[in-house]
Amino acid sequence: MKRDGRNKSLWVNGLHIHENSPVEQEFFDAVIVGAGITGLTLALELQQRGKNCLVLEQNNIGFGTTGGTTAHINNFFDESYDRIISKFGEDRAQTIADNASRVSGIIKNNIDRYGIDCEYEECSFYLFSAEKKQDRQLENIAKAHDALDIPTMEVDTVPFTVPFRKAIEIKGQAQFHPLRYIEGLAKAFQELGGKLLTGYLVTDYSVAEDKLKITTSGGLSFMAEDLIWATHIPPGINRFNALCAPYRSYALAAKLPYEVTEFAQAADLYDPYHYMRYHKIGHESYIIVGGFDHKTGHEEDTEKPMAQLVEYTREHFKVSEISATWSSQFYAPADGLPYIGKMPGDDHVYVATGYNGNGMTWSTLAGTVLADLIEGKDNELADIVSPSRIEIAASAKEFVKENIDAVFHLVKDQFTSDKKAELDGIEKGDGQVIDYNGKKVAAFRDDLGAVKLLDAHCPHMGCVVKFNKTEKSWDCPCHGSRFDTEGAVLTIPAQQGLKQL
Repeated sequence: MKRDGRNKSLWVNGLHIHENSPVEQEFFDAVIVGAGITGLTLALELQQRGKNCLVLEQNNIGFGTTGGTTAHINNFFDESYDRIISKFGEDRAQTIADNASRVSGIIKNNIDRYGIDCEYEECSFYLFSAEKKQDRQLENIAKAHDALDIPTMEVDTVPFTVPFRKAIEIKGQAQFHPLRYIEGLAKAFQELGGKLLTGYLVTDYSVAEDKLKITTSGGLSFMAEDLIWATHIPPGINRFNALCAPYRSYALAAKLPYEVTEFAQAADLYDPYHYMRYHKIGHESYIIVGGFDHKTGHEEDTEKPMAQLVEYTREHFKVSEISATWSSQFYAPADGLPYIGKMPGDDHVYVATGYNGNGMTWSTLAGTVLADLIEGKDNELADIVSPSRIEIAASAKEFVKENIDAVFHLVKDQFTSDKKAELDGIEKGDGQVIDYNGKKVAAFRDDLGAVKLLDAHCPHMGCVVKFNKTEKSWDCPCHGSRFDTEGAVLTIPAQQGLKQL
């Protein structure tokens, strides 16, 4: 199973190759673009409600961030509840908390109903301060949890060998094998009559006779009542390019020389923070550790974060070997909450984006929110996470902070190149942006010494890409589009690849 980068996560081995559904009809109630956890959760939910649905995926299921998540199922978020209360009020924070606490039950119901074997475990999460200045932050989080009836208590120990000052235990969390879970969702969806096609890129959609006409790269076209972008970020130029800042997060799985008997999760309060959890696959026990996040395309030495993560893991945990290392993309929303609902200005096109680092929780909630909206039903979360919500305007400080970098790179990078940017100086396995025959060129030298030249300008909005040596990809520092060394799109919003020269 392929991923959107060179490095493979712990989850990708031993999974089945998906077979496309036979598709004879041209009209569907809903066409869902993207076969990650958002798309497949929604597809199954709609199919269970009697809708006739089609899922279209350009690559394989779980190709994107679902295949690279660390799969924490939590009822709290990177945007802590004390901050949510401050921004949105306690009533809406309570609604969010109540719905987040339902997520593990929704997932467990799918697992039990459809017999999905995905290593689901329930556990506690331990949040701890590592420095004195973090103590107040931890206290504020605990107070907010108490106000919202989230089971949280102070503890003297944590089940991880990390130094800490103070800690709280947050009960009622869960975890699983994300790709085995969405494999089960896909199977259940198809058994209920849903159609799933991989290898089909949606290239365009238009309104025809009060319906949506969806065109694909495979030469197929479909008509639908509703279209849902479950692609982590919607493609093309839209408001979410400004409202969602792209980040990379790094993770590894290390084998433990002993058997895990107590599952648990934890994180510190650094920014960016370190996060960790235990997992078992068969008889093997692992610790999964993550952190060292940075904005996509902004890290000059892309091998450094993973090296730091490995060092952190070996320093704090007794591990026998590092089994897998990988990175994944997430999008930080301007005001701390995701955007789930109707695309502004279009009643029949929907989106779910801006999950921050909490994709398993928000994607599952998105399935219910979007299904209710499509059916015209009330949903208490819908207004809170609406892409048209008025609170977006109130987050001007965060908006400016996240977008000033995009403007900076759009302008500055047109006039600069990488240091020592000479074609002959590029080593095997490395890439550089160089000035070549008067053009900005993305040059990559493969392991055999052959050089691949691409136009260095991202086709999305013209920013100059940066080489990611860890994932062997060209990453856009403005809006997070990513491309392989042949120029093909790995991560949207770009809809076309880098031009080959």
